[in-house]
Amino acid sequence: MNDARIQASLQAGLKKSTFNLFLATTAWVGSTALMSFGPNTLWNFDTTLTLLAIALNLMAGGLMLYSFFRHLKTMDELQRQTHLEAMALTLGITMVLTVIYGALPQAQVLAEAQPANVLFVIGVSYILSVITLWLRRTSA
Repeated sequence: MNDARIQASLQAGLKKSTFNLFLATTAWVGSTALMSFGPNTLWNFDTTLTLLAIALNLMAGGLMLYSFFRHLKTMDELQRQTHLEAMALTLGITMVLTVIYGALPQAQVLAEAQPANVLFVIGVSYILSVITLWLRRTSA
């Protein structure tokens, strides 16, 4: 196999895994919305349906994680290294800011902390970390 065919095969695998990750993430986001808003708006707090929504969310989350790990395997070494370092930075940033955020109600700076706000920190720090690391590595 020549280099062009190998590169085309790698790109096709990355494109497929990206699409699968998109589908799995969409399923997880949808199941999260169902789990969060369904009890109040769709099934009047029926415990069985709520537990089913939670189970569905757990399965969709597992599928998303599985898809992400498969996606990492289709990346080349530079892409994989960039994402792994971005995840490490995201973990550290999230840990530090979560401790601070969690202490704000005790310090009476906030009335209460909302755990969902931590997801915003995770998302933003991961995206910015990937972009920053990638630009540093690929710009000449």
